[in-house]
Amino acid sequence: MPQHVSENKIGHSLSALVPFVLLTSCHSFDNAQSDASFNASTQPFPTQVAPFDNYKEQVFNYLSANRSVVGTDKSAEIAMNMPFECGISVNDKGLFLVHGLGDSPYFFRELAATLCEKGLRVRVMLLPGHGSKPGDMLSVSYEQWQAETDFQLEQFASTVGQLYVGGFSTGANLTTVSAFERNDINGVIHFSPAFKSRFFVSKLAPYIDTLYPWPNVEEEDNPSRYNSTAMSGFAAYQESVNALARLFDDNDGKKASLDVPVLMVVAEKDSVVDTQHVAKRFKDNFANDKKCLLWQGEEAPDVFVDNPSMSGQLLMQSMNLPEERISAASHMSSLFSEANSLYGTQSTFRICDNGQDGELEALCKQGKEGKEVWYGPWGYKDEDANRVYARLTYNPYFDVMIDKIVAFTSDESAGDFCTP
Repeated sequence: MPQHVSENKIGHSLSALVPFVLLTSCHSFDNAQSDASFNASTQPFPTQVAPFDNYKEQVFNYLSANRSVVGTDKSAEIAMNMPFECGISVNDKGLFLVHGLGDSPYFFRELAATLCEKGLRVRVMLLPGHGSKPGDMLSVSYEQWQAETDFQLEQFASTVGQLYVGGFSTGANLTTVSAFERNDINGVIHFSPAFKSRFFVSKLAPYIDTLYPWPNVEEEDNPSRYNSTAMSGFAAYQESVNALARLFDDNDGKKASLDVPVLMVVAEKDSVVDTQHVAKRFKDNFANDKKCLLWQGEEAPDVFVDNPSMSGQLLMQSMNLPEERISAASHMSSLFSEANSLYGTQSTFRICDNGQDGELEALCKQGKEGKEVWYGPWGYKDEDANRVYARLTYNPYFDVMIDKIVAFTSDESAGDFCTP
């Protein structure tokens, strides 16, 4: 069973930043300086390129020149990180997607292929600074990411009649900001939207990115994302949170709403995102009656408990699945099926860096030869202190989720797509 080494460590790196940043940042910076992977490329990342085929060609040339390979197959790694499109013969309905911080278009490969088989057109862009090497995150900014998202979305909008947008984590923030600026969005589809971090100290990132460029430097072994993240990346994420908050809340404290249908997939025990905050935004800031919160967990969000009339907009999926040794969903798990070649049950790639002590992590890494491994989000603990955990990287309800997305993008009336 696979695991990727770092589940979007927005909170986990920054949560410990204040007490020992003076110690760790110098050490991380020294380590980074000695490795070319942690220095920025001299060649600029291609932006504002159209049409999409030209954009892909320029990104391919950029990655070919600047990709730091983590395995043995450079061509395969470039392919995993490339922007892509499927269902190009479809022009009546399309979905535009943006990945998260440190991630890549690979996070949507399986989802997109499945949706394209069911009659949608899907396009996925690559955010600047991603796909090549961690050092290219040193020069990124929220403004750059938002401008590129807006530009690529505008190009895609001209190719389809019905336009849907969405994203994973930071990508959800970027596409939501874009949706506020447009009047042609037919619906929003988000996965683990990172509207707010669980960690207050993430707010510091925009102010210290030049002082402490590398809050965490780790071995790079994941072909689909970075394990190390420059502070500039954390800062760009936090600025996307700030930009969204300015749109969601005006100066008088009133809520601003986005009147488009919305489908969100959220892991209750997400270790990165404040999921209660996401649920409240779902209620307060998405005004259309056609909306569904697909909540992977055991207890309904507080806002639904307090507002029972909203029950038709909540679809609960239990992640307490002892027969599969699953205790809870993770930040990333919704996007992959159990058959995924990198993150599914048959892969040998496992994320054991999961917030447990060194002895348990070592047992996790032993694979089939070690102790029985359970799966959940980063830092998950249960009543059995000796239980070994790895990151959950697949969605046991993947096919159900696909069916809900297809229903959401169809002519189903409000609520029909939000039933078990």
